[in-house]
Amino acid sequence: MPIELLTLLKFGFLGLLYLFVARTVRVFAAELAPARRTAASPAPRPAVAAPSEPNRRSRRIPKELVVHTPDGKPAVIPLSGHGVVLGRGPTADVLLDDVYVSDEHAEVLPDDGSWSVRVLGFTNGTFRIGAQVTRPSPLAVGEQVRVGKTRIEVRR
Repeated sequence: MPIELLTLLKFGFLGLLYLFVARTVRVFAAELAPARRTAASPAPRPAVAAPSEPNRRSRRIPKELVVHTPDGKPAVIPLSGHGVVLGRGPTADVLLDDVYVSDEHAEVLPDDGSWSVRVLGFTNGTFRIGAQVTRPSPLAVGEQVRVGKTRIEVRR
């Protein structure tokens, strides 16, 4: 094989290698950028109105949360007219001793006579019925929400 062809192949391979590295760095930067912004400035909590008048389905509206920590006994949290912030930090309403939970990880808030869960600043996810919560999602009696390694049961 002529030396010119080998040199051309060598530079072609080197170009493909640089392209691969550049794209990999770009993907990692895009994945990490939103996490840095979220951690630096947590989303402000919206003003939440009290639940509206109960309707005929009021028997199925959640009334309490049961927090099952990985190595502790369950804690019952009553749901009243205001939201409940779940997290590890001092500003959280319900303190979770879980290394996979952010300072203000998720919030359970009133939603048109029922309750919803929404994520705040997190890196390890909030899951409802096995699917990751990315926007406010309604909660039903009997459902379970997982925040880090902590399991939260929704009860009436």
